[in-house]
Amino acid sequence: MRDSRGLRLGQFCATVAFIAAGFGGAPVLSTAISAVPKADARAAIATAREAASREDCKGVLAALDPVASSLTGAERDSASRMRLICLGREGRFLELSSLQKELAASTPRDGLVIAYGVIVAAGENRFRDAADQLSRLAREAPASLDVLSGSGIREIIRQLSADRSAEARTARDGAVIALAQANWSPADIPELGDGLAGEAVTALVRANRIDEADRLLDRVDDPENLSSLLIDRDYAALWPSIERRLGPAGKTAVDQYAQEKLANYGDMQASDAALRDAANALLLLGRAADAADLTGRAEIAEGMSEEEMQVAMLRARALALAGRDAQAADFLSTLLTLDLVKTPEAAPALITYAEYLDEIGRPAQALVIARAIQTKGKGVLNDFAMRWIDRSEVCALGALDRAAEAGPVIERLKSLAWQNHAAAVEALLCVKRDTEAAQIALKGFADERASGELIVQFQPTGALWAAPKSRLRDLWAGLLARPDVKAAFEKRGRILPKAYWPSPEAQPIPRRRVSDSSSLT
Repeated sequence: MRDSRGLRLGQFCATVAFIAAGFGGAPVLSTAISAVPKADARAAIATAREAASREDCKGVLAALDPVASSLTGAERDSASRMRLICLGREGRFLELSSLQKELAASTPRDGLVIAYGVIVAAGENRFRDAADQLSRLAREAPASLDVLSGSGIREIIRQLSADRSAEARTARDGAVIALAQANWSPADIPELGDGLAGEAVTALVRANRIDEADRLLDRVDDPENLSSLLIDRDYAALWPSIERRLGPAGKTAVDQYAQEKLANYGDMQASDAALRDAANALLLLGRAADAADLTGRAEIAEGMSEEEMQVAMLRARALALAGRDAQAADFLSTLLTLDLVKTPEAAPALITYAEYLDEIGRPAQALVIARAIQTKGKGVLNDFAMRWIDRSEVCALGALDRAAEAGPVIERLKSLAWQNHAAAVEALLCVKRDTEAAQIALKGFADERASGELIVQFQPTGALWAAPKSRLRDLWAGLLARPDVKAAFEKRGRILPKAYWPSPEAQPIPRRRVSDSSSLT
């Protein structure tokens, strides 16, 4: 069961998404405040400050709106800062945009003003500008990053990642590096900080800033991420440091990761994010049955959150690794009942479901599901994801000895191979058209983004963390035996050295050491 991603993002309302819960997160306590005379500017500001002390944004705006246009100098700036915050919280977005631009001209170094510049730019779909301002904020006024939510920042990164232009990548890389070097972790998604650090390592390597990348490696704690760096030749300069972080059979990294994530779950058992990380830790330890037990409360339901979906998919993976294929398939079948508009988090999971049915020897069912998803996923799944669904249809037909029926889908995959080289290659391998598969793989290795995906696909199952046997993955081994494909592969990557393959045996749960200073004796 392999992870698949590919959600088409809908219209983005950044102003709501970006204001962090920690920024005036208490409910607004509304009180009726009569408008003050325009001439009494100082009294209006004093009234607004008193309202602000009670987290009363309606009161702040009631006091300041009547006099805002008549204020000048420092009084105008002071009042404008209060209004800036409250216009956002009260949903007056057009006024927020105008006011932020005015403040940016008068107080360009103010961290709060820069933070709201990020919000305004993203709300106007100016994501490159939002990233540039975010970079500046992280460098010049990192304390004001707390104004922004992790979900909002993640949306900027997602939007720029979907934009294949060089300008978008430059803006994205700059923001990711600045956030990582500021050591920022948002309150709403604490793990995002370390995730951004991992992405910053990639951006720094791309910029040949190897020493800076090396310094961030300590924040990359997921053994799977570390292993992915160890197979990509772009990171060759970091391989000695990565090998130290992993340790033989990845034990150093997985023990550290598991110790932290299981301890966090012990402290926060109601947290879906903590449950997700703990279940993942158990899978990395090779303890699939334990992970299945831990995720027993997981369910697939309308409106579920991203974290709930991640827990559900980990449960399916755990069941598969524990040999409970029928139970895993039945669990995943609920995905087809969901409205993807109401539950967009389910969209990428559908790709995994169609593939999994094929992997466990249910190609007829996989074919039905793949075709259903092609209809259900239109407008929700992006092009990259839809090509994986095409792959599932072709592979199911191949397993059913009905490859002739796959002709139109294969032609679509070949003509759109640039959208997803790996899916096109795998589909062709499924119907024994290896020469065409090799041609597309060679083109993929010439594409920087596609080559990273292809390097992973060529890894044998034993090199991967928590991966069940896969007939689809095994097809790639034969392709790698071709001299032309092997040469292209080795130019861009390598098979993970066996010394760092995860142990095939279940590992003991690491225990937190008790320091001598904590002893009572």
